[in-house]
Amino acid sequence: MSRTGTILRVDLTEGKVEREPTSKYARDYIGGPGIGSRLIYDHVPPEVPGTDPRNMLTFNTGPLTGTLLGNKCDVTTKSPKIVNSPISTATFGGQFASEMKFAGYDSIVITGKAASPAYLFVENDRVEIRDASHLWGLDTEEVQVRIKQELKDPDVQVACIGPAGENQFVAAIILHDIQNAAGQGGVGAVMGSKNLKAVAVRGTKGLKVADPEKFMALWNRIWEEMKTGTLRAYVQTMNREQLSTHVDEYADMGMAQWGYGPDASFVIPKLKKEELQGEFDRRYRVGAIGCAFCPVQCQGNYDVPGVGSGGVACFVNLAMRFGVKNLDTKLHFKAAERMQKLGADTIEVTGITGWLMLLYQEGLITAADTDGVPMEWGSEEAIMTVVEKVCRQEGFGKFFAGGIARASEAVADGRGFHLAYHERNVSIPLTFWERGATLGGSGGTQLMQAATQYLWFHPPADRHGIYRLFAPIFGLSEEDTLKLTDEWLSEFSEKHTGNRDAWKPEEVDGKARYMWATENTISAADMAGRCDGMTTRTPHAGCSWDTEDTAAAIRAATGENCTTESLLEAIQRRRLLEVSYNILCERINGEVPEIPGALVRGSMEPIPDGPFQGQEWDDEASEQVGEDYCELRGCDPDTGVPTREALEKVGLKDLADKLEASESEDVHPAESPSTPVACPM
Repeated sequence: MSRTGTILRVDLTEGKVEREPTSKYARDYIGGPGIGSRLIYDHVPPEVPGTDPRNMLTFNTGPLTGTLLGNKCDVTTKSPKIVNSPISTATFGGQFASEMKFAGYDSIVITGKAASPAYLFVENDRVEIRDASHLWGLDTEEVQVRIKQELKDPDVQVACIGPAGENQFVAAIILHDIQNAAGQGGVGAVMGSKNLKAVAVRGTKGLKVADPEKFMALWNRIWEEMKTGTLRAYVQTMNREQLSTHVDEYADMGMAQWGYGPDASFVIPKLKKEELQGEFDRRYRVGAIGCAFCPVQCQGNYDVPGVGSGGVACFVNLAMRFGVKNLDTKLHFKAAERMQKLGADTIEVTGITGWLMLLYQEGLITAADTDGVPMEWGSEEAIMTVVEKVCRQEGFGKFFAGGIARASEAVADGRGFHLAYHERNVSIPLTFWERGATLGGSGGTQLMQAATQYLWFHPPADRHGIYRLFAPIFGLSEEDTLKLTDEWLSEFSEKHTGNRDAWKPEEVDGKARYMWATENTISAADMAGRCDGMTTRTPHAGCSWDTEDTAAAIRAATGENCTTESLLEAIQRRRLLEVSYNILCERINGEVPEIPGALVRGSMEPIPDGPFQGQEWDDEASEQVGEDYCELRGCDPDTGVPTREALEKVGLKDLADKLEASESEDVHPAESPSTPVACPM
């Protein structure tokens, strides 16, 4: 019952609006990126580039979206950023997704290209393609205000792009409200390529759940955990400071990187009081904000005199500072807010900035190459110039329209190519985690990111940034709190792998199954339209909501017979479909990216300094974990290609046939040394 039963399809080229039932996808793909990926597979050939009008831009909800247990919006499309334009998904919170459900739609699917700037307005059964010429050029906050004024309704929910998306910068985001961003894959560039400035939605139809009693029992369980159980420290910390202060802990413990690239140091200058993220929060945080219906409100709202005000998610707080060698938290906030308003991914722009500063240091570029502004480490002028030029595609910023991989072949006549730290055009600014303490032995964060479908998720070593914050809430010493969080990790590991130590970075036995279980937890939440923040994505934060709980919630909300087994099968089906489609994209488009030397060195060389000096990647162990993961996902461990048996088991015989037919034309992409498993994102 919590489904609306309708997918809205809009062709901007023809100005045509159609509707189709969700039921043809719901059982096998649940919702969210599951349905989004199937729509791409069914309607967009692999050879279509990300910014081609034939590409689909899909906004997807899940069966829990619009209830007390979910408010996540998924954006699935073909990426213009990642090499060979594979399927890419990005998610954001707020109220946009719930408003879609209240208007009567499980998904909104957009194809074609408007003849001139336009925005889509959806109000229940009313669907209009409106002129947006007067909105083109506005930033992401201005356009939302203008649309609400124009429609004379402050409750209209808007997802939009800024100048970065209009200019089709491949790291452009889609922003909703002041801090909810679909940030990965270049989804904003796809929207800009369609001349679509915004999607505005207003719904008044409401939503019902099939079994209110069972549904509320699940909600009350979570509520009690938040009030008095293991979740209470997580909730109180997120509501108060959203875990942003753990960046200070990383700096203190040698788990952050000072500078850009494989030669950067793991020794961060001693932070002064005014340079601490915690101190910034105490001075300038004015409240907590977050998604509709959620009591946690996990994101921060700030007012910084002389800089401005706005909201940021915790990940943004980790994106800059150390990577460009500037510890001024006010400048960091200024840059992050500007990037959000211009509509660009802070992680990608940070990587570009660090790379340019490294080129300047090495004498490969001068101020003349960057419009007269020296790219000196930590320079505020340099940082803000990169932000403006790249997002607006002005001056040297035009080099970065296609991302850092393209730019590295052109800037400085290509001499900086092997200093660019990226994988398949996804920039890695290396401000934290990719190397360092979390990667000891075989199965650290880097392997998890390489092998699974998620570019980033909380690894077990994130406990280093949590236990100090949780200790006073639990009334324990820091040492005892660390023991407690480690015990939660061990319980999760034992449940899913049979090995209590599988979460530990140096452990090989059970590591792949640990990764597989964590990936399933996140994918289940994404497909259900639920935030994964309080799931076993982070067992070390006291979160116990697992895949079986998501299945139970779907049953209560929809009345459908969604079991844990059928949900896991749907996750497997989605994963294999995406991997197979992306391999077809590689084989048909055939672009074989050269691996930059920085990626090779950063992946293979020992840590140069700091508390973990000398630590290095364990090739043999990582290969074993990669093979184990492939077996779990039904892929050939040598190629990463899904097996016919695995595909047919989940009803994807047609994909198995297509993979076999394309094999003779296969252009085998060069393998990345940091990717022992050839599973495309």
